[in-house]
Amino acid sequence: MDDFLYNLKCLTELYTQKDIAQKTGFSASSINNYLSGKSQPSANFLVKLKQAYKIDIDQFLTTKIDKENLVKSNLNYRKFLGSYIVYYYNSSAYKGKVGSYNYDILTFGVITMLDDVDVSSPKGIMACGLFMLTRMDAEKYLKVLNSLNGDIEKIKAFYSSFSNSYFGNLEQNPTQLFISLQNNNDKVSIILNNPPSSKKYRGGLGTVNSISRGREHVPCVQYILMSNVSLKVPDGEIYNLLALGVGEINVKNEVNQLIDLIKKLYLSAQPTGLNEAQQKKIVENSIENIVKDAVEANMFRFAKVSNMEDDQYYRLIKDADYE
Repeated sequence: MDDFLYNLKCLTELYTQKDIAQKTGFSASSINNYLSGKSQPSANFLVKLKQAYKIDIDQFLTTKIDKENLVKSNLNYRKFLGSYIVYYYNSSAYKGKVGSYNYDILTFGVITMLDDVDVSSPKGIMACGLFMLTRMDAEKYLKVLNSLNGDIEKIKAFYSSFSNSYFGNLEQNPTQLFISLQNNNDKVSIILNNPPSSKKYRGGLGTVNSISRGREHVPCVQYILMSNVSLKVPDGEIYNLLALGVGEINVKNEVNQLIDLIKKLYLSAQPTGLNEAQQKKIVENSIENIVKDAVEANMFRFAKVSNMEDDQYYRLIKDADYE
């Protein structure tokens, strides 16, 4: 029973004796007796352990399982099952074509996770997605999907009724959640934080990577927000939340340079010999260079979903009104 004792000890380090006692219905003292070797585990305890933590009983009894693999084998996939609305930028509004407050590039989609035994991913979790939606359609489809109450065949049929639907799977490790989707033209990979809680997943902030044919408005390299309820906040607020980064730009030096230039051109006692059009062009070029330099100096080269940021988005979802 050495292998069993080793594996049970690892399990208690991951989930605590109290958690194991609650999920198996056995007392903490009984589990402590198993750990100390004072008593042998009953067949009923092993069955309850399998049901609670999805372990392979034969392997658990006969092979020392390293903690990392034990975690992988006991990750709770069911907490992700259900449908979600997603928020992201419409990437058809490509570089150079987006205005400062062009909130209409915010677009929407729906994603559903299904417990499908035919899927090859761990625990057989299938992912379905539909993007390029208006807020109205995304909210309507989320209601339809929720009304199907997890009926796998009906949900598959719903997504299959759209020519641009995506299908794939879900995988996870102790810290991250991976959703892989594809259709005939595109593959989408979404990475989100995996909350340590075993409670029903509400959603969160992640990154998405997609390479599409042409200027499609499916998700590209950007932030994506996923929620199991529609967020009752203005589009403009979500638009700002999904930005890769907004820095506080200090332009004091640039302002002083511009003032000095204007003084030399228009207020100096010494004539410049330039006509009005030439002076205007110099100021125009100077402003253009100042703006470019300021933007490049403060540009975010990368973005990262930290636990702090993810918690901020989780609270936004948690506080959302349920319909």
